[in-house]
Amino acid sequence: MSFLRHGMSLIILMAFVVFAAARHPSLSRDTTMDFAKRAVSELSDEQRSRIFDGVMRISDAPVTEVAAPEVAGSLPEDVPMQDLPSGITRDIPAVRGHKFVKFDDRILVVSSEGRLVVAMIPRYKLLP
Repeated sequence: MSFLRHGMSLIILMAFVVFAAARHPSLSRDTTMDFAKRAVSELSDEQRSRIFDGVMRISDAPVTEVAAPEVAGSLPEDVPMQDLPSGITRDIPAVRGHKFVKFDDRILVVSSEGRLVVAMIPRYKLLP
């Protein structure tokens, strides 16, 4: 239950930031993106595990062979991004509007605007 409450609080806070940015030109689009990046980077271990498991279940998601950029780095234009599963975006509001890229040893959560890597979920941290 606290998981849902946390998610709802995050949605309300993000909506407030977007509304404030729209009403006040002094708050730039970058300010809104910075907030979204922080919200995604603060995912709990449970949320990261849920994203990892959900993405790994997609059998036709290609495994990218290029070197993975770091968090806050840009994903090269030639690397295809995939939509996150709808169950994940429904359960974890912070990743709505984001995409993923699957690597052999990690998953990157990428902002669909600007192709900025906002979270990295390594395989090794999720093993028991």
